[in-house]
This record gives sequence, structure tokens and C-alpha cells, in this order.
Amino acid sequence: MKKNYKLFTIAIALFYFVTGITLAQDSTAIKPRPKWYIPDALDLQYAGSIGFLSAGAGYDIIHKKASIDILFGYLPRAIGGNDISTITLKFTALPWKIRAGDNTTIYPITVGTFFSYTMGEKYSSDLPSWYPDGYYWWSEAVRVNIFIGGKVRHKFSKNIWEAYYEVGTNELKLVSYVQNTGYLTVWDILHAGAGVRFYLNP
Repeated sequence: MKKNYKLFTIAIALFYFVTGITLAQDSTAIKPRPKWYIPDALDLQYAGSIGFLSAGAGYDIIHKKASIDILFGYLPRAIGGNDISTITLKFTALPWKIRAGDNTTIYPITVGTFFSYTMGEKYSSDLPSWYPDGYYWWSEAVRVNIFIGGKVRHKFSKNIWEAYYEVGTNELKLVSYVQNTGYLTVWDILHAGAGVRFYLNP
């Protein structure tokens, strides 16, 4: 897992490096139109069932009414008991917004889904051969999640930042809840996360 930890450290360093370069750019310079493959934003997230910290990049789509993000997450052994690394593909819809002044936009409700893949030999995307047919129906490595949340977008002079939160669950927790309603509450199956988003070309 040392390799995964190094990759996560590099991802965090790149987040701050690119953010710093963008903040230092001359506002009077004419910015060329970015290539389609260049991300619109960089992400940094705490918790949310994809790692203790996650870093990545995202794209605004559907006339900025939704976004797609790819994040690399890491949960250190000291916190989670095991070194766990994840890759996440997340879709977020922004159905409603409220203008709060010239520079601030509030998105009171966001909804979305994400697919997280846990890396490592301990986690198989297919069930190991030693399990009999029908013993387990779920994948060890892949989780399908749904969430609801909110975010605030603010323009600071030359740059745009977002702060957001999410509360959600995954398919395995939902099935466990349905099968064990006498023992589990809704609070037992929820996870929460919060993060920031920095726009590269505001």
C-alpha cells in the first residue's frame, strides 16, 4: 500500500500546485479557450465513504446543471485499521440554485450517484472461486452509492470556489437495512462527506 499512499500524496500535491499557479496568474492576461479534455475544476474531499481524504478533478456538463468527477481516495491504517485506496466516478445533479448576491450562488439540494472501486488483492470485483454459487451476491471491490447534499459557490475576485456536503448510502447497506429493520436504523446505513472544488477557468 506504500505505492498507493505515494500516489495519493502526489494527487494532493498536484491539487495545491495547480491551485497555486492559477491563483498567481495575471488577471489581465487573455486566457485561451481550454481544450475539451482539460478539467473544469479540482476536488478535495473529506470522508464520504471513498477514503479519509480524496483528491481529483471534474467536469461541468449539461450547461453546468451537473458535474462528473473522478477522485482518488486513501484511508490510512492508523484511522481505518487497513490501508485502503479507492477510485471513484461521481455524477452530481444541480436541480435548483439561488442567487445570493453578485458573487454567491447557493445550491440547496444536490443529488447524485457514484461508483467506488477499492483497489488491492483483498478486494475482488468478482466473487472469489472459493465461495459457492449464491453465497454472496455483491462485489467486494465495487460499491454503488446514492447521495443528497448541497453546495455554495462563491467568486473571490479572480477565482471561483465551491464548498459542499453529501449524505448517502450504498446498495449493500440498503439491502442490509431492508432485511434487518428491527436491528438497524436509517442512521446506521448513512455516510457523510464534505469537500471543496476549485475552478481552473472561471
